[in-house]
Amino acid sequence: MSTAMSATSTATSAATTATGATSAMSTAAPAAPAAESVFVRIPAAAARHGAINLAQGVFDHGPAPALLDALGSLGGGPEHQYSPSSGHPALRAALAAHTTRWAGVACDPDTEVTVTAGATEALYCTLFALLGPGDEAILVEPAYESYAPVVAATGATVRRVRPPGPRAGIEPALLAAAVTPATRVIVVNSPWNPLGRSFDPAEWQAVADLAARHGLTVVSDETYEHLTLDGTPHPGVLSLVEDPERRVKVSSISKTLAATGWRVGWAVAGPELTRRIRAVHQFLTFCPATPLQLAAAHVLDSPGFPELVAARSAELARVVGDFCRRLTAAGLPAPVPESGFYVVCDVGEDAEAWCERAITEGGVAALPLTAFYAGPGGDARTRVRFALCKREDTLREAAARLERHLARTGRRPAN
Repeated sequence: MSTAMSATSTATSAATTATGATSAMSTAAPAAPAAESVFVRIPAAAARHGAINLAQGVFDHGPAPALLDALGSLGGGPEHQYSPSSGHPALRAALAAHTTRWAGVACDPDTEVTVTAGATEALYCTLFALLGPGDEAILVEPAYESYAPVVAATGATVRRVRPPGPRAGIEPALLAAAVTPATRVIVVNSPWNPLGRSFDPAEWQAVADLAARHGLTVVSDETYEHLTLDGTPHPGVLSLVEDPERRVKVSSISKTLAATGWRVGWAVAGPELTRRIRAVHQFLTFCPATPLQLAAAHVLDSPGFPELVAARSAELARVVGDFCRRLTAAGLPAPVPESGFYVVCDVGEDAEAWCERAITEGGVAALPLTAFYAGPGGDARTRVRFALCKREDTLREAAARLERHLARTGRRPAN
């Protein structure tokens, strides 16, 4: 605990220096959250009861074979030592080229790319570089559970924007109402976990206009950027927010290459903002594992990467579509998402209670959508999320268990 507290204090000091703040920021570590994360609690309950874990976005199979092949081809020399804190040059070069190919935006690997220990650390470093006590950050709900605690750890205040329902779009008036003179950042997630869709052009325009009008920085979590079920690339922050010093793209190999345990992520931003992000990162993890960086670089920069992405999209479309059809036929309507591997269903009753019974009686773990909201979740109160990043035989068994559970309980959605 003392080591983690020290790291947080050091990172806070680094962010103060990087932002050029004239008044000292507190270096006291934030209090640890009092409650256990739902992403810890529910998978643990699933393990105790022998339930299939569809609550957590973790794979039950190995990563893309190309990634393992690249790792196995490494020698026994300096590739097993520290890399530069900003990231191994080979990976930064691959990411810069990848950014140009996929987003159509030129990117300097030396001044605009920072490699981190997963997307979560990239978000942490970015928010510590941008925020301090007295500042505010806008989060668009549903929002992944790590966003708010990191904002709070910087000493800043969270301001939440909540569309009227899980399927509703983000309206400009909602965003504008959340802005105050203290607002510095807006955090978005596209493709959107848990909703399984990307921002549409009108939503991106609303975010870009708000940022330009108020001088805000848009921090965009795009971890699911390549997992579009129709294989069509979706636009992201780099192509939609013009000022490179007012935008940060965060991503990782975790979901695209089925390697959540590798913890290889990155942040792409303008040179000055990148300098500030690196000022935090260097005292937090210094660098991710060098061999894993090199293997990721090899795959991302390979001619076969587009085909790999296309195959992943086609496979997801098939297994997700099949799972949704089976649940719908069993009486639990399951709309097919357009991106990612999360399926959201309305169970017609309190989602947390439904998820508890699904584990103990049905043998399948799902996640209540309320985990992505602060306070009462409105329509989210009766919705659950299934993570379908599993082997096909795992998903067939999970669907069969849910079919039996629904038939046995007779419970059906209210609408």
